[in-house]
Amino acid sequence: MNNYHYIIAGLPELMPDFRADGFSYKDLEAAIREQLSARDRRLVDWLDFGTDTSHLSGHFYRAVTRQKSGFLRSYFDMDRRMRNAQVEFLSARDGLDFSRYTVGETESYKEDYELQAVFQCADLYEREHRLDMFRWERITGMTLFHYFDMDVILAFLAKGLIVDRWSRLDKERGTQLFRQYVDEVRGTFKGVNFQ
Repeated sequence: MNNYHYIIAGLPELMPDFRADGFSYKDLEAAIREQLSARDRRLVDWLDFGTDTSHLSGHFYRAVTRQKSGFLRSYFDMDRRMRNAQVEFLSARDGLDFSRYTVGETESYKEDYELQAVFQCADLYEREHRLDMFRWERITGMTLFHYFDMDVILAFLAKGLIVDRWSRLDKERGTQLFRQYVDEVRGTFKGVNFQ
C-alpha cells in the first residue's frame, strides 16, 4: 500500500526564490526514496535520468511517453519543447536551420510569448533564472488537481532540482559558470558566430 499522504505531509515547503541555504537535494531525495515502493523508486529514477542532459535524446523522449506517470510524460514533453524553442530562437538569430538541431515534433517558440521574452533577455544569468521560473510555474500547473499521489512527489523533486541548482550558486559564481558553459557549447559548433 502506498503511503503518499504520509510522505507528502512531511515534505518541506520549497520556494521559487532559489535561496535555500543548506538545501541538499540528494539528502531529501534519499529520505523520500526510503518511503517509496520499488515501482515508485523507478519513476524517480526516470526523473533523475532525464534531468542529466547527457541522457537526453530522441530515444529518451519517445520512451518517456510510454510511462504511466502523467507527470513524467508532461514534464519531459515540456522539457523537450523548451529545448526545441531555445534552439529555434538561437538558430533564427544566427540564420541557421533549426530543424537539424531539434528533437521530435517542433512547435514554433513564436507562439509562446513568455518564452520569447525570456530568450531575448541579454543577461545570461537572468535568462537562466527566468527559464527556471517558467519551469517552476509549469510544474505547479501539472499537479494542480493532484493532492496525494506519486505525481505530486515527482513534481516536488523536480522543483527540488531547481532549488538545488540555484542554492549552490551565488550570482557571481553562477554567471561565471554559465559563461564557461556557453563557451564550451560554442566550442562544439565550430564556424558558428554566437555573438
